[in-house]
Amino acid sequence: MHNVKNFFIGILKVLDIVLCPIAFFAAWYIKFESNIFRNTGHLNLESYLLILLFYIILFFVISNISNFYKVTYNSFGNFANIVKVNVIVVILIVVILYLLKWTDYSRVFLFIFTVLNILFNNLSRIAIQRIILLNIKNKKTKRENILIIGRNELTKAFEENIKKYALTFNLIGYLGLDNESHDNKTNVLGEVKDLEKILEKYNVDEIIIALRIEEYHLLDWIISICEKYGIRTYIIPDYLRYIPSKAQVEEFEGIPLINIRYSPLDEWSNRFIKRTFDIVVSLFGLILCLPLFIIIAILIKLTSEGPILFTQERVGYNRRIFKMHKFRTMYVQDPNEEKVKWTTKDDPRRTPIGRILRKLSLDELPQLWDVLIGNMSLVGPRPERPYFVEKFKEEIPKYMIKHRVRPGITGWAQIHGWRGDTSIEERIKYDIWYIENWSFWLDIKIILATIFGGKFMENAY
Repeated sequence: MHNVKNFFIGILKVLDIVLCPIAFFAAWYIKFESNIFRNTGHLNLESYLLILLFYIILFFVISNISNFYKVTYNSFGNFANIVKVNVIVVILIVVILYLLKWTDYSRVFLFIFTVLNILFNNLSRIAIQRIILLNIKNKKTKRENILIIGRNELTKAFEENIKKYALTFNLIGYLGLDNESHDNKTNVLGEVKDLEKILEKYNVDEIIIALRIEEYHLLDWIISICEKYGIRTYIIPDYLRYIPSKAQVEEFEGIPLINIRYSPLDEWSNRFIKRTFDIVVSLFGLILCLPLFIIIAILIKLTSEGPILFTQERVGYNRRIFKMHKFRTMYVQDPNEEKVKWTTKDDPRRTPIGRILRKLSLDELPQLWDVLIGNMSLVGPRPERPYFVEKFKEEIPKYMIKHRVRPGITGWAQIHGWRGDTSIEERIKYDIWYIENWSFWLDIKIILATIFGGKFMENAY
């Protein structure tokens, strides 16, 4: 929608570019020239400018992939967002400087620089909000007046969202359908046939059309009136009520297409970020865990007969079957039986060392190889055997949606305790939420919860 929101975001981006160098030079003065800290010698300013360059680049990369510039009038939410982005940036800078073997920079300077940047970011947002609010109160900045045609569940949800942006939008009211009854709380200005009278009476900037499919015969007339008065017009498609997820309009050679279940991972840039992270972490993890792999392999061999690794067919990305690897935790069994038998609590098929490996989820570590070669991801819905996939897709609605992304070693469902012999319906709800709400930071959160949280260990048998 056309409003001051985009202007607000543009101003913030410009301010962030300007204020970052100011924070840098202020930190330089405080640390090296103010005599607050004892000066024991330091690198020259030109050398430190590399930190500023890294900071600005990383700041805007992280900002763009974390919805940093999403407009909100929640001051605490803004501050939390600012702290999160700046902390992540400074951590990445420390890692980069370590990899470059540049260890002579001042940690105190970097800390002061980060704190000042957080302070300036926050002050700039407070100042912009106060200016907008003051201008609105003084009627120097006009809120956009919105008229909604139609009244249904979608328009009710739209109205709730409009209230969040009361500084930029003003909902004039609704136009109902002819002879349509309305509750007293609804701000109904008239009926659709009164559209021209309403437009002459009120200064309307935007019209939202929210008709049901059976009322679409009115669209041509309504749009012609809107065009006659030169008013920006938007349509909330009625078929969105049949789409149980986030939808997005795409375009192919000028033809609009509606993606009825959009995921951020539909974007190649997000897939690239996720895949790069998978490769780096899985490679590092395989190298780091090599001594542990050797110890586990020896224990498996000493406690039971059979191979060290257990390989099993699973259904992965785009319903393709792949070979998943785990440390063997059960006695060797009939291949046909292991394809269709569900693992249960106190399963008698487990080996002595297998009980421990499963309880600590160490049996999953070989899947780092599956991640490295591209069959899996570090985070995603857990892959299932073909037999159960065929079974569940008939019994559980939306089950196959999980195959829109690479399966993971851990996932949103798993850190909430939905693993093992638990409800598949609940697990799928969490998997679908993850797919539709993916972000790089959500993956980081899930990995940290897997390592340090207790829920991931629940139902691990």
